[in-house]
Amino acid sequence: MYKVLVANRDQYDTNGIEWLLKSSMPAWQVESAGDGSIMIGKLESFQPDLLIFELELINENSYASFLKTLQIIRPDLIALTMEATFSQAKRAIDIGAADLILKPISADALLKSARKIQRLAHQKGQNDEQAPGPKKDEDFQYQDLFLENPSSPKPFITIGIKTENPNELPDLYSFQKNYPFQKVVRSFILSDMVFLIAEPTGLAWREESIRFMRDWQETSTTPIAISIFEGDGENRTIRNHYLANRKLMELTFYTGYNQVIEGDSILKWHTIDPFLTPEEQSTWIDFLNQSHLEEIKSWFNQEFLVLTEPYPDPGLIRIRLTSILAQIRRHMKTFRLSGEETEKEYLRLFQTILYSPLIYRIIKEMILFISFIFDAIRSDNKLKLDLADRIVFFIETNYWDPTISLERAAEYTDRNANYISSILAKKCGKSFRELLNDTRIRQSAKLLAESEMSIKEIASICGFSNQQYFNKVFSKIKGIPPNQFRKNMQKASV
Repeated sequence: MYKVLVANRDQYDTNGIEWLLKSSMPAWQVESAGDGSIMIGKLESFQPDLLIFELELINENSYASFLKTLQIIRPDLIALTMEATFSQAKRAIDIGAADLILKPISADALLKSARKIQRLAHQKGQNDEQAPGPKKDEDFQYQDLFLENPSSPKPFITIGIKTENPNELPDLYSFQKNYPFQKVVRSFILSDMVFLIAEPTGLAWREESIRFMRDWQETSTTPIAISIFEGDGENRTIRNHYLANRKLMELTFYTGYNQVIEGDSILKWHTIDPFLTPEEQSTWIDFLNQSHLEEIKSWFNQEFLVLTEPYPDPGLIRIRLTSILAQIRRHMKTFRLSGEETEKEYLRLFQTILYSPLIYRIIKEMILFISFIFDAIRSDNKLKLDLADRIVFFIETNYWDPTISLERAAEYTDRNANYISSILAKKCGKSFRELLNDTRIRQSAKLLAESEMSIKEIASICGFSNQQYFNKVFSKIKGIPPNQFRKNMQKASV
């Protein structure tokens, strides 16, 4: 089994990469580490074939130990970094990395690199091996599901049976073993399904599967789904059939259970970027700051509940949902929202995103949690933030509005405008207008670096009604005009 270790400081990025690899390469064994010392320890105990790690995890104190461990374990390396600099590239080369990927991470780039490295390692390992002869159908064993053996000389059909509740798999397997199929089947119980191998001729397997499902429903309340894969000339190995059935079964994430899913070629997912774009992050910040629950429901419905084939990879959808959860987490921190019950619900939602078998159930739980957060903030907002914090929050949630003013902030906080000015001068050392411009320029700099919007559009989005005034303020705070800032960022990323 190909083993991969993911080491990264950001928990959400780590979880995202881990799920991306597990969902795209289910036969791989993937583990993670959150800091340099844990990474070195796991290198020694887990002994991965591939290490995907953030360069910044390796400091001067751990560098020698890290290199020594690499020399012993000798994994292939993919390095990650936030800094697009020559020094980071040289550091990756010196360590022996096969690839260097910039953050934020492109899912396609990471998968292509990992697959290429695994393929080259596999070819290298097989150079001196002699391929075994073809197996007979009756010789199929568990290892055939995970090893690339030659194609079977005889045609066969495979069937997957999956329960909504994995704990029911042993009962399902027992039920299947005693079931009076009209043809002999070879069955295997796995962690995610019961897998059957059967002859393709002389029997309508769809009707046989519907009969099996109906009989199961008389004994259990747990829904099941059945996949049938016939394959073609290029997919006549047990491993290819198993992977194809797994892919077909993942459609239940979108379409639910109590159905029979058929296919004759390996399902291909629609590729998406699982991470929120800067524009989507801004949209979510506005949703949360304004407590727009109905707009959030509409956004969820459009993004996740009206999808049609070809569907996105469910693993990428889960990563995208954790990106949204990260936005919710930041919103909670802004209001210092904590407590045992809140943390318990947050962690429960996180587990739901990772493991729930149905997309609509995840969305339902996310909406309920967001509603819970809004209620909690409304109930004790004034107790959580002091006056200066509330003014800063008002600026950060309304900076895009060109009409925002000190007088409106005074209305929001129910205080005198002069009193607000004195509080900001004492605590922040800046005036209301300076804080507002700092926020607007910070947001515009992010859009200049991460989007392709025009400078005029960015100025408008960030609350400037006049582009010339925007240029003046940007130059004063950043030291260079916005167009030069964008050029410098583009050069740095090359």
